[in-house]
Amino acid sequence: MIDALSHNIFLWPVILSGLIALVISAERFGYLLFRATIATGPFMAEVQRRILSNELDAAIRHCNAEPWAPLPRVVRAALLAAPLPREEMVMAVDQALLDVTGDVQKRVGYLATIANVATLLGLLGTIVGLIRSFDAVAKVSVEEKQAALAAGIAMAMYTTAAGIAVAIPTLVAYSILVQRGNSVLDDAERCGLKVSMLLLARQKGGAAEMGAAPETVER
Repeated sequence: MIDALSHNIFLWPVILSGLIALVISAERFGYLLFRATIATGPFMAEVQRRILSNELDAAIRHCNAEPWAPLPRVVRAALLAAPLPREEMVMAVDQALLDVTGDVQKRVGYLATIANVATLLGLLGTIVGLIRSFDAVAKVSVEEKQAALAAGIAMAMYTTAAGIAVAIPTLVAYSILVQRGNSVLDDAERCGLKVSMLLLARQKGGAAEMGAAPETVER
């Protein structure tokens, strides 16, 4: 394997691609599974309780306790826009959603690109290795043909295997991160809309009727 690395220039960029994908995946998994994730049901139950008790400042402080999670940031934007007209409140929530979407999707798209590049590098190494093998058969002496042919085929196989070995886990990580990110954003959008509706009802004096049976958001 060490000898293959020293004679195969295509293996190094494939390995580098794999290391970059590993770093990006680890950072994104850490963010989406821990920093961006909260217990939606209990969080929203507390926010609704504060709103119905006319304690908006306390609700905002409750959101500030989770500064990295997208959902509290969107809900906080709605709470801060509580005195504003409906259109401005909706714009504030939409702007917050755009902000958190950038944080959730940051660098995830690179994983799909890295997987494709690793696969293409593996294919390129395979083609170059086969070309070397055929050139060896045509140009070298009979005694050297076997060694040259084996070296070319080894280059092709090592590069193909490395490209596929990088591409498969990278694509799996990309798929998981996209699905997880979409789930986080869906929760944030749904809860932001719910809080906006509750605040608008409060503006119209309908908070008392809604407070008779407050609905909590289940994850």
